[in-house]
Amino acid sequence: MKIYLVLLVVLLFMWELLSKQPDQLLHIVVCDVGQGDAILLSLGYTQVLIDTGPDESVLTCLDDHLPFLDKKIDILVLTHFDDDHIGGFASLTQIYAINYLFLPLSDYKDSKIYLELKEHLISLQKQGTVIKEPFLGQQVAFSEFSPVDQAKYNSSNASLLLSFLTPFELNLEESRQLEAAKVLLWQKPESNLSVEDLEKMATKLSDNNGSIAIFAQFGELKLLLLGDLESTRELALLREGLITDIDIQKVGHHGSKTSSSLDFLQVTKPEIALISCGLDNQFGHPDARVLADFQAVNSQIWRTDEMGTIEILSDGQKFWLKNKTQSFF
Repeated sequence: MKIYLVLLVVLLFMWELLSKQPDQLLHIVVCDVGQGDAILLSLGYTQVLIDTGPDESVLTCLDDHLPFLDKKIDILVLTHFDDDHIGGFASLTQIYAINYLFLPLSDYKDSKIYLELKEHLISLQKQGTVIKEPFLGQQVAFSEFSPVDQAKYNSSNASLLLSFLTPFELNLEESRQLEAAKVLLWQKPESNLSVEDLEKMATKLSDNNGSIAIFAQFGELKLLLLGDLESTRELALLREGLITDIDIQKVGHHGSKTSSSLDFLQVTKPEIALISCGLDNQFGHPDARVLADFQAVNSQIWRTDEMGTIEILSDGQKFWLKNKTQSFF
C-alpha cells in the first residue's frame, strides 16, 4: 500500500512539473485579485509582474501560472502606491526573489502599507534586489530563446521589449532625448538606489497620474499597461507622440470615469480592453461612459469581475484567449 502511495505522489509531482513547463508563447495574465491590479507577463522562464494587488491573493495567481518550483520574479513594477496595487507586496517578497524592482519616487503615500513597504525595500536591497526609478523611454529587452529554439518554433520575434512611460515628467525635448538613448536596464547596475534615497522619499497623497505606464511589444503584438493613469495624463502621452494604435490595452484606473477619454481611444483603438476590478466594488468601476467609449471604437471588453483571471497567449503574430480558438490578427 505504501508503494502505491509513493508512486501516486511521484506521478502527481511529475504531472505538475510537466504541465507547467514553459512554452515559446508570451502569456499575459490579468490576475483576479478583486479590486486591484496584478498583471503577469511570462515568457519562458522570464517573468515580469506589474503591481501586486490588494492582498496575498496574487500568490494564488502566480502559483497557477508560473513554471513549477520557479520562485523568482525578474522584474517587479509597482506603478504607484495605492493599497490596491501594493497590498500584496509583503507577502510576495516572502516567497519570491525579486531581481529588479521599478517604482516611482514622486508618488509615495503616507500610509501603514507604505511604511511597511519602505522597510521591505531596504531589506530587499540587502538581499541583492536592484531598485530603480525608470525614466521616460527606458527600455528592457528579453529574449528567452536561443537561435536554435527560434528556428524550432519558426519564430524570429521571440523577444519582449518593455518601454517605460513616466508621464509625470513629460515634455517634448526630454521624451525625444530619452527615447533616442534607449538605455537598457542591464547596462546601468550602478544606478541602484541607496538607503539614503529611500529615506528621502516624499510622503504625499496618492496621485494616480504619477503611475508608471508601460508599452510592451512582442513581435507584432502591442500592449499598453496604464496603471491608474487618468485622462489628462493619457492625453499627455498622445501630445508627446508616445502612443499610437495598439492591440491590447489595460484600462487605466479600473475603468474609472476619470480615465480613457474617447479622444484617447480614437488613437489607441485597442482590439481588447482589459479591466481589472472587483465584483460589485464600492467605486462603481468600470464606469458606464468608459464602457460605451470602448464600444464606440469597437473594442472587446474583458473584465476580471466577470471572467475571473484572464490569460492571453501570443506567438508574436497573433494572440488569443486561453482555451479559445478565436485569434485577433
